[in-house]
Parts: sequence; structure tokens; C-alpha cells
Amino acid sequence: MLRFSANIEMLGTQVDFYDRFELAKRSGFDAVEFWSPEGKDLQRIASLSKEFSLPVSSLSGDGPSFSLCDDSHRKGYIEYAQSAIEAATLVGAPLIVLHSNALGEGGVVMDSYADVSEHRLYMNMALTLSLLAPYAQKAGIKCVLEPLNTHVDHKGNLLHTIADAVEVVQAVGSPAVQVLYDLYHMQIESGNLLSVFAQNKEHIGHIHIADNPGRHEPGTGEINYRTVLTGLEDLGYEGVVAFELSPLSTYEKAVEAIMALKTFV
Repeated sequence: MLRFSANIEMLGTQVDFYDRFELAKRSGFDAVEFWSPEGKDLQRIASLSKEFSLPVSSLSGDGPSFSLCDDSHRKGYIEYAQSAIEAATLVGAPLIVLHSNALGEGGVVMDSYADVSEHRLYMNMALTLSLLAPYAQKAGIKCVLEPLNTHVDHKGNLLHTIADAVEVVQAVGSPAVQVLYDLYHMQIESGNLLSVFAQNKEHIGHIHIADNPGRHEPGTGEINYRTVLTGLEDLGYEGVVAFELSPLSTYEKAVEAIMALKTFV
């Protein structure tokens, strides 16, 4: 059975951040995840994770000041990602999430590098990940590279298809570097969610879920998540599916829609 994780940056915001662990457990989630470890009490998170038997499925590995595709950011990017790996180790998270470009408030792309060739930007990404990978592998942490949609939420983001993300991962050639398949983003970019997964499943290490349009809970948009989740399981996906979404109306209604999917997988 697929395990369901709640992104507690977007779900449960009606209570204090640290109270969201208990809320997620009571709501039926099997894990939680969050974004930046900065400013968070990691020891407390580790304690709450243990208290409620609620593993942390992932956390963000890149900060708003550094772009993976910018070679002038390489030293700072790697140092920040290393600190994220240390944070992941402390809270017991197996994954850190990486992006091609630095993202500001609301996910705004800080620099689209319009004056730099895409070839160079992709080579920069592969080289930086190659240098980071041995550190991640030694720590037992995987780096998952997430493409983002450029039509609605992240205009100017370099990495916006699974195919390109897989090419980068293949170029790096490390078991510590895989792809994050965000079904909301990739529905906007290309659709064909199950066939894309089937073609690339050996490289996919994590999945995010939200419906489209709106990035709300399943059942509010065009994606048939009953079919999609059953299909992912049939295709052999054994990881976590993380609900990174904002409730359309209330947290309770969003959770009800999410948990209804457990009867199908």
C-alpha cells in the first residue's frame, strides 16, 4: 500500500507548525514533510517524529540564494545542500528536494538566465550534482531533482520536464541522485502521467500530489487520482506519495478527499 505524506507547510496551517505532527497523525497520514530546515527546531522535529511514529519523508535541499544551474553559485549551493543533508540526517528524512533555479517568495524564479545557453545551464547542474552526490551517498540521503511547471507557477524555471530531469540524473550516474515526479506540475507541462512514470520509473524517487487547476486536493480538478494512484502501485512504485497542496475550502474537507483514496490503493 502506498504511504501518504502531508506537506505541513501547506496542510494544517490553522495550527502551530509543531502541532501539525499530531494533527497529521490524527488525520491518517503516514509521514510528513516540510520545506526549508532553516529556522526550525530540528531536535524538536526529530522528537515529534518519533513520538507520533510519523517519519519525515523529505525536506528542501536548496536555498533561495543559490541556483543549481549557475556555475558561479556552485560552492555556495553545495555547502547549503550539505547542511540540508545534515538536517535530513538529524530528523531521519531519506530525501532532500532540489531545483534548477533559486526560488523566492511564492516560488518566483529569481533568475531565468536568459542570456546563458541551456546547454551550459544543464552542464552546470550535472557537474554540481556530481560533486554533491558522493556526500549524499555517504550520508545515506538521496537528492531528488524536481521539474516545475513554467506555465502557471514558475515562469522562467529551467527544468520543467521529466525527460530533461532524467537526462541530468543519467549524466550524474549516481544512486544518490533521482527525480521527484510532481504530478500537479507535470500534468500542466505534459499530462500522460502514468505513461511518463512507466517510461522513467527507475529514476523516480519521490512523488508529489495536487490536483489541477488550483493545486488543491484530489477531486477538485481534472486528474483522476483513483486511477493514477492505482496505476502507480500496479507499475511498482513503492515510495511515498506526498500531498503538497492547499485546501480548496477547509483542512477537514481536504483530508477527507485525500484519505478516501486509501480505499483504492
